[in-house]
Amino acid sequence: MRKTRSILIITEGSQYELAVNPREISITQDSKDKTIDLLNVGEVNVPGNRGLIKVTLTTFLPDRTSPFYTGNAPETIVQAVKKAKNGQKTLRIIISGTDVNTLFTVSSMNETYKEGQEDIYISWSFTESRDLNTGQVASWVRRYTETGLCDRNTGNVIPKVVTVMQNDSLWSLARRYYNDGSRWKVIAAANGLAEDRVSAGMRLVMPG
Repeated sequence: MRKTRSILIITEGSQYELAVNPREISITQDSKDKTIDLLNVGEVNVPGNRGLIKVTLTTFLPDRTSPFYTGNAPETIVQAVKKAKNGQKTLRIIISGTDVNTLFTVSSMNETYKEGQEDIYISWSFTESRDLNTGQVASWVRRYTETGLCDRNTGNVIPKVVTVMQNDSLWSLARRYYNDGSRWKVIAAANGLAEDRVSAGMRLVMPG
């Protein structure tokens, strides 16, 4: 089945794309509304501030013997997420085709290991991490048509190395991470490339 979107997990400078997408992706966000009773009016709803974004993913991470394998061992991805959870650190999740390009903490992790299989079945839940040390600021979201990914003006995390995905180009990578497509030449120079021609699976150094 053709993937309709990309799910990226970025942690400590490393980027992992899920090789097999969940059949469904659960993205929830509550509002902190309150209901009160007013004399002669009755119950009314008072809108509150927005709640935290929560994402739940359930899928499997294919082993190198699987036709779905894309170059990242399942144990490597599990350990990267587990390290963020146990170290109480944030990671960034980007889901193309949505406005999710956000820092999260790992709320829960469940891995299932099946006898006779090297694939790892996972069910992970993430909760948005919001900076308590800064005041509320307005943010805008720009959707790039060539990738479907969104950038926020709260600042991008630029990984040291990225793996090229299908339909990626140096221009789209420069737009995604630097907000400036013309910087594709900087990425090209850092990787000894003379033109904007890359293929899925290539690993590229991203200059800071």
